[in-house]
Amino acid sequence: MLAFLSLFFVGLAAAYPNRGACTGDCWTKDPTVIQRNSDGKYFRFATGTGIPVITADSIKGPWKEVGKALPNGSKINVDGVDAADIWAPDVHLSGDTYYMYYVLSKLGTQNSQIGVATSKTLAPGSWTDHGIVGIPQNSAYNRIDPNWVKIDGKEYLNFGSFWGDIYQVQLETPLKVGSNTPHQIAFNETLNHREEGAFQYQHGDYHYLFISVGIAGGYTKTTPAEGAEYHINVCRSSGGSGGFVDKSGKDCLKTGGTTILSSHGQVFGPGGQGVLNDKDLGPVLYYHYYPLATKQAGGDADGVNSGYKFSWNQLTFTDGWPVVSA
Repeated sequence: MLAFLSLFFVGLAAAYPNRGACTGDCWTKDPTVIQRNSDGKYFRFATGTGIPVITADSIKGPWKEVGKALPNGSKINVDGVDAADIWAPDVHLSGDTYYMYYVLSKLGTQNSQIGVATSKTLAPGSWTDHGIVGIPQNSAYNRIDPNWVKIDGKEYLNFGSFWGDIYQVQLETPLKVGSNTPHQIAFNETLNHREEGAFQYQHGDYHYLFISVGIAGGYTKTTPAEGAEYHINVCRSSGGSGGFVDKSGKDCLKTGGTTILSSHGQVFGPGGQGVLNDKDLGPVLYYHYYPLATKQAGGDADGVNSGYKFSWNQLTFTDGWPVVSA
């Protein structure tokens, strides 16, 4: 029996390929990664004071922080929140302009706002803050974790966490929601509805919705319970604005979701994910994780952000579903 259990757990550990290499400044939380159109240089942005800007010539690194996107903080005022404490940036290129959607929020509450800034170069000192995008307040959702997506030529924002989980709203302009009403696209009916950080990616005939599910942060030697930590699920839809289901056909508005990446080896609690169309590697799933050795040592003193690391895997598609590869 002991031999069987040993083989069983070894099998679990080997269920995922090795993570991609990272050298230099590999700290990150809720990263977004983009290659600059002009020269292919990699830019990584993350939760943190003023939104750290970390660059590299390869996704492997060496990564180096070169400044802040919003060093003076956001013009948004959220009660009880430092305007420089900015979360979960999401960056994309449209035309000749880069757009960054970001969050100010009081942890554990619905006291949140999503803002937007623009740049022509991605570099520190080049960003113009435009303030809130204007998603209406509603007790059904939390206005965090924005993710821009284009569907049939129209621009949308996905957002949300816990409460009613993941919502989508059409943008009237790249800077404003206008009078458009958000609608729900994913919901976890269990526990306290632990889904957030949605990232939507189109491949072939489908839109894939990658979602962080489970407990993020507060990782110590004894908590959370095994299996309750962050992991990454995926659903897909042919239309992109609803009808998301998992690989078994379960509705993702009813706790559906196929796990694409979970804890393995030194990778504990992967999440905060996105997908990059790398110019050399093709689709890449990037994410933050918490080193298992740090958790086993008792976790970080702050219990929230300082231990997280950046990593990535290439994505392949098998029978219409994404699979992480080495």
